Amino acid sequence: MEAIALIFWGLALVPYSLFPLVLKALGQKPKSLEEAKQQPKLPRVSVVFAAYNEEANLARMLDHLLAQDYPGELEVWVGSDQSTDRSDEVLSQYSAKHPSIHWIRMEQRSGKAQIINRLVSESKGDWLVGTDANILFAPDCIRQLLLEAELNPKATVVGGSLFYRGMGESAGRGIADQERWYINWENFAKRVEYDRTGCAMGVEGGLYAIRREAFRPIPFGTFMEDFYLSFSAMLRGEDVAWSINAVASEDVSHDRNPEFNRKVRIAHGNWQNIGRFIGSLHRLRLPVLLLFLGHKLLRWTAPLLVLGGILLGLVPGQTWSEGGQIAWTLFAGLSAYTLALRAFALTPLDRVPGLRLLNHLLLMNLALGLGFLRYLRGRTNGVWEPTPRTNE
Repeated sequence: MEAIALIFWGLALVPYSLFPLVLKALGQKPKSLEEAKQQPKLPRVSVVFAAYNEEANLARMLDHLLAQDYPGELEVWVGSDQSTDRSDEVLSQYSAKHPSIHWIRMEQRSGKAQIINRLVSESKGDWLVGTDANILFAPDCIRQLLLEAELNPKATVVGGSLFYRGMGESAGRGIADQERWYINWENFAKRVEYDRTGCAMGVEGGLYAIRREAFRPIPFGTFMEDFYLSFSAMLRGEDVAWSINAVASEDVSHDRNPEFNRKVRIAHGNWQNIGRFIGSLHRLRLPVLLLFLGHKLLRWTAPLLVLGGILLGLVPGQTWSEGGQIAWTLFAGLSAYTLALRAFALTPLDRVPGLRLLNHLLLMNLALGLGFLRYLRGRTNGVWEPTPRTNE
């Protein structure tokens, strides 16, 4: 039992120890856009996104899309998911002024996946750019996404670099700094993965492009449509490219509670995709399979591995070595500490600079575990509530 528990705990630590060390050892050598010797093709592009009660964000977001310097044909399609604020009014005003902006109001609350399916069927673009209502694109963002696709003809999905904005006002409060650390790590990991294997392990749902012929209808109730689409491409042997130069920003939440709930929903979506794809992993190229195990699967299952090792230590009639007892006490203590954090019983400790990042990582793993429990409860309709952000 002790040996199995130690294996479980060792695997749980891989995404936070061995995998980052391997990536650092590989180093980074970003692809240079100077490799492009000719004017890139200018396919028609359709930007598609769902909106539910996004009155505070829509005008600013649409203005940024209208300001894109993409020289080809660009259209925008928005699906209002039965919004009850002024979102529909804003969309009506913009579509009346700008022929490139289109919108529909869903007949009932449908969730992002079903809205994206509908918008794709309505749009005409050769490339589809997926995003969210709170994302602001840099002026050259779409051009850079398509340029990266031009540099890699095997790529049917291209992800961009998403960063958090409004960090200057957030120093020392909330969870914004910890979220920034996390997304910066993800950007680094994807850059190295793409450079070394030709395939980044997934894209951000707020910033990606996909060839129309590579798009597959997203199953009902899907939360993480970005990973569903990108992993489907990987299973077909296609590349998932990643652009360091296609940049957009997202508001970051300062409030731990709604952000925690958002991570539970994301974890639920991750497990949906594991359930769909677990029987097809043998179709991945070996380097891509190793990336999936180290970057995604072991991280998603880490809380289950930790819990499994703790439960093995409670089986009666066994004797553990001194080292095994220390390890069990450590993981059991961290688990109890995490539950106390979630119960807000240790809130003052979150003000200690050395503990803020540790607390954030522990709560992320608790969210992963709760997302697994939610997945076991069965299917959902995929509808959502926007997370409060810094501009609201």
